[in-house]
Amino acid sequence: MKIAGYFLLLIPFLLISCGSKSMNDIHSVSDVFHKSQFQTLYPGFKQEELTNSMQKFFSDTNLISKYYKANQHATVWVKDTFEVAKIDTLLYYLKNSTEHGLNPDFFETKAIQAIRDSVMNGSYSSSISSLYAALVQLENKATRSTHNYVSGMNYGFIDQKKTFAKDYTIPLQQPDSVFNEFVFANIGSRLVYLLSEVQPKDSVYAQIQKELKYYRAFPDSAFEIIPVKKETKNYKLNDSDPKIMSLIAKRLMVTGELPKAQNPDSIYKTLTPELMAAINIFRNNNSYPEDEEVGKVTIDALNRPMSYYENKAVANLERYRWKRQTALPKKYVLANVAAFRLMAVEPGQKTLTMNVCVGKAFTNQTPLLESEIYYINLNPTWGVPRSIIEKEMYYSVKRDPNYFKRNRMQITHNGKSVNADTVNWSRYTDPKRFPFAVRQDAGDGNSLGRIKFMFDNPFSVYLHDTPSKRALTYKNRAVSHGCVRIQKPMDFAFFCLAEKDSVYYDRIRYSVDQPVLSQKGKELQKQGKLTKLPNILNLEERIPLFIDYFTMYAIPGEDKLYYADDVYGFDDKINKELKKILFLYK
Repeated sequence: MKIAGYFLLLIPFLLISCGSKSMNDIHSVSDVFHKSQFQTLYPGFKQEELTNSMQKFFSDTNLISKYYKANQHATVWVKDTFEVAKIDTLLYYLKNSTEHGLNPDFFETKAIQAIRDSVMNGSYSSSISSLYAALVQLENKATRSTHNYVSGMNYGFIDQKKTFAKDYTIPLQQPDSVFNEFVFANIGSRLVYLLSEVQPKDSVYAQIQKELKYYRAFPDSAFEIIPVKKETKNYKLNDSDPKIMSLIAKRLMVTGELPKAQNPDSIYKTLTPELMAAINIFRNNNSYPEDEEVGKVTIDALNRPMSYYENKAVANLERYRWKRQTALPKKYVLANVAAFRLMAVEPGQKTLTMNVCVGKAFTNQTPLLESEIYYINLNPTWGVPRSIIEKEMYYSVKRDPNYFKRNRMQITHNGKSVNADTVNWSRYTDPKRFPFAVRQDAGDGNSLGRIKFMFDNPFSVYLHDTPSKRALTYKNRAVSHGCVRIQKPMDFAFFCLAEKDSVYYDRIRYSVDQPVLSQKGKELQKQGKLTKLPNILNLEERIPLFIDYFTMYAIPGEDKLYYADDVYGFDDKINKELKKILFLYK
């Protein structure tokens, strides 16, 4: 990392100092030095002439012009002299924006640096009018870049509503007049405080920054790409393939899943238990299910270049700069769509985690939202959405007239029950004119499983159990119509409810025809004293729910980062928008 220029200029002063100096002390020493230099280069400089130039330039109605007008066009970066230390402080932060996954060109860093250097080199000594023009440009660019930097660090740099439209509905904080006043109140006299105060302080953000730095240190060629054919075989424990196994081992040594060894080519000729364990650590780190085999899916993931992880870090740093309007409460639920994982967090308790299935990537994406779970429905019936009737069930019953009966589904027409056996399905040739409503009975085989968790939202989605347990073991679990299917519905219901004893947990299970587990519960059941709960359980306190999307994330209570595939392509959208940004406020 390069040291800012003004620190080099201050070394003689710091060496002779008998005590530590504050940032303001250092700036004052530097300013005295450069004041003499500036006055020597530009003896004809007059502050009032610069103010006149400022008045002519800042005549627009944009944010920066309004700021200067409100302050009688008082300058920020040029007082009675050229405040080079202050400019170098700004440039230091802007150039180090790379540590946040940003391009310093967002902030016109090169232009600011060029004006700074030209002024200090005396480039305008022969034309005082050119000096005023350059200083006005510096005021405009430096103030605007400061505001853009501070705003972006505090709220994010991309326009979330424009980028995601209907995909992201979680209310986020946005810069407002109060924020702008904070920026402009501190830009003049407390720049260091302003720039340091807005540095993201989230622990996950800091972890992602470390990961970004780590992966940027390796060129893509650092990975030894594993040759894979379309017909890649599956390798089982102790299978031999010296070339592939040694390459897998070398790859895992780079990212730390496997301890480094001096002779991996001779050590890893077969899929040893140690190598298989390291592969499963890699899978776990990337939100993949563990397995006893190694095939194309895993090898494709191992083949990813360093830039894959770098781009992922850049996108997630931007996500973690966004601030929800609702502060994260002590007890909450986060369903991470990208990771296919739900986390239920409660103070003093280990985070409850589980696999989930979410909406299909191209047709039924699960909406990202914020709400509150307020009741649980045991043994739910399923009122089939019209879209599923038209797109799926219409064709199913055309192929199999017993489809509705076999799946314990009731059909109605204009609110009246209809016997499916009496319907001539061949007469209905247009799915959009299919006149029947469909409801599936409660019980085993119901598409919602035995428990449904309800929260207000405009998309008619909810969390629910599922009879299709196998899908919860898939690597890609984007298989639903938009709702979130959960792996541990009994445990999640127990988390949501206020009662916290083993008998109550057994009553939940007993109510949905699951075997009881505790000894006391078994005794009560044997005595006929274990009672079922009502099908509607209203929660004493609503539980905040966030359905969000992170492809780098942490589990509360753990000190590690996990990765997830960009199943909906949202990382790509963020990175594309970041590349298009020059600056935010014009």
